[in-house]
Amino acid sequence: MEFKKKTVEEINAMTADEQKNYIVAKENHDKEVRKTEIEEATKELKENVEKTGKTVDEIKEEITSLKEEIKSSNSYGWEDVSSVVEKHITENHEKIKSAFKSRGTFELSEEIMKAVGMVTTANGTLPTALPVNYVAQTAGVPNVRLRRPNLLDYVNMYSTNQKSLPYIEAVPGEGDFAIVAEGGVKPQLDIDWATRYAEPQKFAGWIKVTEEAIEDIPRLRDLIINYLKDKHDLFKEATVYTYIAANSTTFVTGGALSGSVTMPTIMDVVNAMQLQIINTPNYTDEPDFFGDVVLMNVADFYKYFGAAKDAFGRPLFENGYQGGRTFNYNGYTFVATTKIAAGSIELMDSSKIDVTTYSPYRVEIGWVNDDFIKNQFVILGESRGHIVIKNHDKRAFVKGTIATILADLEPVTP
Repeated sequence: MEFKKKTVEEINAMTADEQKNYIVAKENHDKEVRKTEIEEATKELKENVEKTGKTVDEIKEEITSLKEEIKSSNSYGWEDVSSVVEKHITENHEKIKSAFKSRGTFELSEEIMKAVGMVTTANGTLPTALPVNYVAQTAGVPNVRLRRPNLLDYVNMYSTNQKSLPYIEAVPGEGDFAIVAEGGVKPQLDIDWATRYAEPQKFAGWIKVTEEAIEDIPRLRDLIINYLKDKHDLFKEATVYTYIAANSTTFVTGGALSGSVTMPTIMDVVNAMQLQIINTPNYTDEPDFFGDVVLMNVADFYKYFGAAKDAFGRPLFENGYQGGRTFNYNGYTFVATTKIAAGSIELMDSSKIDVTTYSPYRVEIGWVNDDFIKNQFVILGESRGHIVIKNHDKRAFVKGTIATILADLEPVTP
């Protein structure tokens, strides 16, 4: 009976027994189909078995001819391979014929030996010269490692919308109070004042780059932007250091502590500078200023704190200092920095210096001259702001040389 395939709906409509009989019938049908396909596929092979067996000698002659051809071409290694193949065909002629007749296989079990080199990391090679930016184009370029500004933590920082930053300083004029007898003339007093102002400074820098560099090197645009911002902040801090040094008063020897301190230390130096601030008012009865931040070179920081010993070799100061950082001692904040020359020292009242932001930091991108047709452009970073120490406040900033002040403090040998 001819098998007829059924649809899924038809199968689902059958009873359990009908489905079972259908499955058996389908399996038998599939077996017959596969058997027919195999017979058709092997029919041609059966017809050519005898013919193939008779032409083994011809195959041998062809291999011999091929061997001679390979010899003449000096191809490395093929002579040994062809010899092994020829040997096995000759020695196993009958087995090969039998394998063809039985539709079986014949295994060439003879091992073909060839010296093969070990695979090591040395097997890899590089061209004579890698592309200039090969690593940068694959891994990108890291940010330039720069220190962080620390002086700006110890000044008054604020934003302003005033281009010219004015301030007024008032001072006593002529005259003063006095004890007046009955009927006596009372003294006259007056007040003077001066208007002063500060102009903003611009802190700016730029980098020119090609579009190819931005496209080829990952994150290069971000790197440049970050680098400009970090350099801007460091330059602004350096400008504040320069401004403080330029507007500080120089320590004057022969002051209140001159020749009166036995075995003076760095703290005696700071105290002498503090006394100069207190003892040099702009006018009578002016409020006292007190320095609170000391700026020193990193080397001096170690020399006068870390290496300082008493007569018994014991450290004079606690181990709370760290080179390049800050150290709080006796109410002062010591800032170690390379921005101060070795051997120099500065004491300041940090509440008396203002650092403003008039035009906030911004990044701009543009072209210079014919950059556009050269696929080049500029990335620029800039800001504007004021650095101000008011005229009367300059006495709260004192600078000097450590060795000079130490020598001034030591008693004069009789």
